[in-house]
Amino acid sequence: MKSTQRHAASAAGLFALVLSGAPAVLAAQQQRGGPPAPDTPRILVATFRSSDPKLGIEASDEVRKRVANENSAKDLWVISKQDVNNTLAASGYRPDSALGVNDLMELGKQVRADEVVDGTASKTATGVQIDARLMLRRNTTNLVQPLPSAKGDDAGDAAKQVERSLSDALKSLPAYKTCENDLRAQKYDAAIADGRNAIKTYANSTLGRLCILSAYSYSKAPADSIISISDEILKIDSTNVLALNNAAEAYNQKGDHDKAIQYNLRIYRADPTNTGMAQSIVQQLAQSGAPDKALPIVDELLKDNPGDPQMLRTRWLLLLNAKRYKDAIAAGDSLVISDTSQATSEFFQRQIGAAQADSNAAAVQELAARAAQKFPNDASYQLILAQNYRKAGQLQQALAAARRAAQVEPKNANAWLLQIFTQNELKQPDSAMATAKQALAAGVDKDALGQAMFATALPTLQKAQQTKDRADWEVATAAMQAVDNAAPSPQSKYYLGVAAFSVGIDALQNVQKYSKSNDREKACAEVKVAEDNFATAQMAMPAGGSVDKATAGQILANIQQYGAYLPQFRKALKCK
Repeated sequence: MKSTQRHAASAAGLFALVLSGAPAVLAAQQQRGGPPAPDTPRILVATFRSSDPKLGIEASDEVRKRVANENSAKDLWVISKQDVNNTLAASGYRPDSALGVNDLMELGKQVRADEVVDGTASKTATGVQIDARLMLRRNTTNLVQPLPSAKGDDAGDAAKQVERSLSDALKSLPAYKTCENDLRAQKYDAAIADGRNAIKTYANSTLGRLCILSAYSYSKAPADSIISISDEILKIDSTNVLALNNAAEAYNQKGDHDKAIQYNLRIYRADPTNTGMAQSIVQQLAQSGAPDKALPIVDELLKDNPGDPQMLRTRWLLLLNAKRYKDAIAAGDSLVISDTSQATSEFFQRQIGAAQADSNAAAVQELAARAAQKFPNDASYQLILAQNYRKAGQLQQALAAARRAAQVEPKNANAWLLQIFTQNELKQPDSAMATAKQALAAGVDKDALGQAMFATALPTLQKAQQTKDRADWEVATAAMQAVDNAAPSPQSKYYLGVAAFSVGIDALQNVQKYSKSNDREKACAEVKVAEDNFATAQMAMPAGGSVDKATAGQILANIQQYGAYLPQFRKALKCK
């Protein structure tokens, strides 16, 4: 049988008994037709689990007694309660212990049982309910045959029904065991026929169907055939891991990965202790674009191993993929606390990206500062710091960070551009000009610098065109002047001319206003502004005319017309 289950035997108790090789001491038992023959099948009825331990013991005793009464020792030997308790005591367990599945199957091995009956007993409003199952151990795999729920007025009444169901199920075992033999001999068609015979004998036979499933799997039958028989098993036993695993593999073979994930999730829910399966499901869910479904599984795994770096990293990546940025940032912090080697440059880039997506400027700043300290030769973190300082209005800090970036990577155009435009914002045009010359001297490509500067300066012009405000035109003029000085182009000259002309026109209007109010000092100052900006525009526009010939011509004509008034104002106002 194919299985993904990985069960470790108990390190103590029954497992220790197996390692020591100590034989179980079995007591004599009264069962009609006894003693059993050497080849008589042997069955163990274990103590049933129950919230009421007394009920669990009583229910299992009743089932054991009825199975023994209904079967001759020559046909089926029922392991006595005394034998079970002796073996438990020899293994360090209390008598009548309700064991977990693995320990229970190990107990069955010790008492040489071929089959094991396990179950739960519970009280109902009208009496008692027993849910039992027949189990077989094959290598490390447990094969399960569920029995119908039995309800009665008391444990004895319910046990009668369990015995009848068990008797019916046992009738299918000969055909099933023949099927196993044919599987070993690679007679897959015969094995399928055997499995169908088991189903004819017992309609709800999961064992017969499991044998058919194995024959299909080993013979590479079509995926739809494997899915069909798997679903038949799951209708009877919804948590059957063998059927779930084979169905998942078949759906993957068909390319239906979403359906495969559904079956794998059912495997995990059936056995949450199977960490290998859990990690495989997490990976599949992450790759399928369903990180939210994978996160609860990771959280469960972390309960047992809270500091596991691999699981912490998986959780962090899943949160990033799920766009849960606040949680992802916190998860990333936990990851690097657990394992400092995880604090790589790639880690900081992802964390900073999450903080930016979350519009968390404080987190961006803090992460970039940490990254810059850890990776002093990586200019990108200094650039992030510089950009965020600018956004926060902390221009001196932005300028310092941009300078550090340029020191690390002298040919990084963005590092120099941030310096230039920060200096412009600080009203330091001469410094911006000097920085541009330093950038060119450092080997920054002239065209690249010019294009980047122009792209950065253009928004200042767009803003001025919207607001029509003199201060915004002055900012745009300074930005375009810096671009033109560093890397002149028709575009830089054209837009410099537009901005300077706009400042000049505003200044000329102010000359008229201050002249009327006899404010000679302010009027003269505005004359100087108009003269300087008309001169700048007049020098720039001829080379920039190719961008927009009509507008360039109109601006030059206006400068000639309005500029003629400036000498008259200067003379009338007696400006120096």
